[in-house]
Amino acid sequence: MTDLRWYLPLEQCRSLDAIRRQWQPLLERAASLPGQDPVRHHDALLAFIGMSALSPHLKLAALLACVDSRDFDLRLALGALDDQVSASRAPWPGSVQDAVAGNGPAMQVASRRDWLGAFVVGRLAGLRDAMAQDGAGVAPWKGAFRKRYAEMAQRRGLPAPPLGAAPRLTRVK
Repeated sequence: MTDLRWYLPLEQCRSLDAIRRQWQPLLERAASLPGQDPVRHHDALLAFIGMSALSPHLKLAALLACVDSRDFDLRLALGALDDQVSASRAPWPGSVQDAVAGNGPAMQVASRRDWLGAFVVGRLAGLRDAMAQDGAGVAPWKGAFRKRYAEMAQRRGLPAPPLGAAPRLTRVK
């Protein structure tokens, strides 16, 4: 397993709980933790977003649950995955519906721990709110993800998608 394909064991996971148990050890084995090598860490997360066969919901939930925003700009993940996640039109919990509904739909999080699902959905709400407050929304982050992914692919010798095209984002139903 190369450091960019570190996520392959996660593709067998069907819940956020299972992903969280393996996340850190897999990145550590690939020498891609932020403290080990910040550039490899960034590349590993871009590869996970762009190449993993996990559903967009599970990818985004994993990133929101497992990644420190000081180590990776989560707006890139939302830019890459928002169209698929938003298509589900998941409702926000009633307690926050009025405050965050204008920023887009929530997402379903498969977890046995209520606190973890609430944490992920809360982080998503905060991320979307911050993007709405800056006035740009998600749109510029779609292009930013494509650009960063293409740069990583070129640097790491991966076949890059054609300029302007998104990397393969597999949709699992």
